[in-house]
Amino acid sequence: MAKFILSAFADEAGKSLASQIAALQRNGIGYIEPRAIDKKGVITLSEDELKEVRRTLDDGGIRVSSLGSPIGKYPIDEPLAPHLEDFRRALQAAHILGTNLIRMFSFFVPQERLKECRSEVMERLSVMLDMAKAEGITLCHENESKIYGQMPGEVADLFRTLPDLAGIFDPANYRMNGADAAQGIDVTLPSFRYMHVKDAIFDEQAIVPAGEGEGKIAEAIGKIDRHTDNAVFLSVEPHLHVFSAYSSIDDHELKGRHVFKNSDESFDFAVNALKNLLRQEGYTENGPFWVK
Repeated sequence: MAKFILSAFADEAGKSLASQIAALQRNGIGYIEPRAIDKKGVITLSEDELKEVRRTLDDGGIRVSSLGSPIGKYPIDEPLAPHLEDFRRALQAAHILGTNLIRMFSFFVPQERLKECRSEVMERLSVMLDMAKAEGITLCHENESKIYGQMPGEVADLFRTLPDLAGIFDPANYRMNGADAAQGIDVTLPSFRYMHVKDAIFDEQAIVPAGEGEGKIAEAIGKIDRHTDNAVFLSVEPHLHVFSAYSSIDDHELKGRHVFKNSDESFDFAVNALKNLLRQEGYTENGPFWVK
């Protein structure tokens, strides 16, 4: 049985680190998946800035679950070398912030060119996996729109071909692209490391709170629970309120069934939706863990 731990993309609650920590503390979450702080991407922060972030997180009782990096989120036709410099900064950031996990992607690839670009995708990922392994870092692939690993078939191919690559399961990303989220978790489980929690409805192209959409989140959590006895992060990524960084993350129009006064309210709503879903599935909070 898994021991679930809540984490979150707290930049959806506030831009400043102080506001992000406040949102996590308010919701009883002890981990963050840092992505943007004070309007800066986490891998663009200097060494001194990262060390200050670490001190501030430590003072607030917050630890880093995984680095929410944009690594691999660029066109496959761009030269690799400049992006390897970004990757080295991501490795440094992970070390300073105290995590051995980095979220990453498998490059923007025109979907009609998947077969043509496959070997280049695998070669580039292999280079980064070797670099990460030498640093004691695990790269965690997120299924995302318009990348090689957008659909379950390509995700399965990635994990079969690259045994050192770990998997992030994002049910909403699958549904927004018309894929079956249940198939997505099934192909990810052999390499599974953690889950992004947001839900979606395909026909409406709407992001919704956990349990309100077609992402089969409760089913996925049950499968994860039966698959492992390890601690597993459930990283809340609300996408319920339009925030300034969103346009650089995804070009889907955000739609939803709920209206929020501010980002704090939408963030709290998303967290509570996950907690309610866990309770409905028979989980209870026991210290940092949610367990049956």
